[in-house]
Amino acid sequence: MKAWFVAYFDDDPKAVLGKAPELDRDASRVLAEQLFPDATIDAEDDGELSLLNPDGKQVFAGCYGGLQIVAHDELANDYPSKIDPRWVDPARGFTAYVHATHSVVDWFAFGLWRDGNLIRSLSVSPDNGIQEQFGDPLPFETPYWQGQHSVEDDDGEEPYPLPFHPLELAEASILQHLGFQFEGKIDDWVCDPIDVPVARFAIEKRRPIWKFW
Repeated sequence: MKAWFVAYFDDDPKAVLGKAPELDRDASRVLAEQLFPDATIDAEDDGELSLLNPDGKQVFAGCYGGLQIVAHDELANDYPSKIDPRWVDPARGFTAYVHATHSVVDWFAFGLWRDGNLIRSLSVSPDNGIQEQFGDPLPFETPYWQGQHSVEDDDGEEPYPLPFHPLELAEASILQHLGFQFEGKIDDWVCDPIDVPVARFAIEKRRPIWKFW
């Protein structure tokens, strides 16, 4: 499981996704072009919200009325507070939620901004521990920090170095903020991400034009 994306919204995004929103492809392209003004943007076949892990030569963008979601590997940052400010511009939404996870190393990071101000950020993995933590834990995090979702030790194995598994917290976080998960209890979701299309674009940085005379 891999994902790295940002969601922008003013109101509850769950209400948007729960109504099977249509993808505004024109607005999605404009959003991608705004985020990459020095690149050429070429449309590819649509994807879906269940796959938000583009490589560096792609950007996925979905505009659904009051909710915008953009995925790019620049958001796969160990330190959410250090991502480029353009990614959390409040002009795109009062709230910006950044989510990044990689199952190979059990790593999860997220950041929450309101009106351009960082409210909460966390980056955690078993190998590196807590790499970044800013702000107070949000209510959905509390049971995890209290050990209510601890990882059971196998016989002869070293105790898990964290009071929870980062990927489980990642699924709890996306459910709390957007109302779906990549893995989890589908009965708790407001939508199945497989059913929500997202526009995919190839991006290529424009080369400078040199003039010789």
